[in-house]
Amino acid sequence: MANFASAYLIRGDDPTLIGNALKDLTEQLLKGDNRDLAIEEVNEVNHRDESGDYSLDSLLTAAQTIPFLTDSRVVVGRHMGAFSKKQMIEPLLGYLEAPLETTRLVLVWEKGPSQQRLGQIPKSLLEVVQRSGEVIDTRVGRKTGTWIRDQVAQSGVLLDKAAIQALTENAGEDVASVQGVLATLKSVFGQDTLVTLEEAAPYLGAAGGVPPWELTDAIASGNAAEALQKLKRLRQAGGRHEMQILAILHGHFSRILRLAGLEIRNAEEAAHLLGDKGSSFRAGKSLQDARKLGNSQSKKAISLLSDADLALRGQSGLAGDIILEVLVARLSYLYLA
Repeated sequence: MANFASAYLIRGDDPTLIGNALKDLTEQLLKGDNRDLAIEEVNEVNHRDESGDYSLDSLLTAAQTIPFLTDSRVVVGRHMGAFSKKQMIEPLLGYLEAPLETTRLVLVWEKGPSQQRLGQIPKSLLEVVQRSGEVIDTRVGRKTGTWIRDQVAQSGVLLDKAAIQALTENAGEDVASVQGVLATLKSVFGQDTLVTLEEAAPYLGAAGGVPPWELTDAIASGNAAEALQKLKRLRQAGGRHEMQILAILHGHFSRILRLAGLEIRNAEEAAHLLGDKGSSFRAGKSLQDARKLGNSQSKKAISLLSDADLALRGQSGLAGDIILEVLVARLSYLYLA
């Protein structure tokens, strides 16, 4: 990053990955300058005005302050998720049209301690930063495998295919651990030696939890063995309570039942019926499953979930893990009928 932009926007869905990206970026922007003199951070506390409302005054004041004993200043705006409404960021958009040449403005789209949820980035802000600055996207989403392969390539560590696969499997939901594992492997083996699975295995750690959609995808494939393995990781490494897993499955199959038997042409229509906003991807998956199961099997799935709920609440002498294993196996078999 030889030529620095006036503004950067860091976005993501994992606080650790956002923090790592911010650390790497600020180190590059400082160019060896004294951190105490060259960097100023504005967070949620500073975003509040005297009346307690959110305001960009402190951030913009910092951005428009000339450097002292350094060639440039790095101004970091944390917790920018507080400004998800278009009218709230208009003063910032005005600044970005004519930014101070000596300021490197870093905007971190994350929620602050008092925010319940993270709102969407206003389109106008994204467009301005994309046009005159740089958007650093740390989101992983469902493309975990692709993201991990990219991280391996960027780290300079040479891993064979089996080692990369094992790293992906072990990371599970904890994608933030990948960068630390790669740093360890680099320090042990260096950049020029191909590391095999056997050599890397001691540094990969135990298998972590998996996101819930991996369980529902495995069930939908009809592969009971794979589904049970995902269930185990959700329960053990993921630390999910049995009633949490039941709630996840009930929500998943309730969506399917709402679509089963209806004449729905596409994912957009399904999203409208389900009340999904934004992307229709999830609705498309529910529609696909509804077509696989049909109305009868979808109702059977809800019946199995109701029976498991009663069993977990004491109507069965079986352990909770066994009840869930039987449930997941039976749900998987519905897709093979």
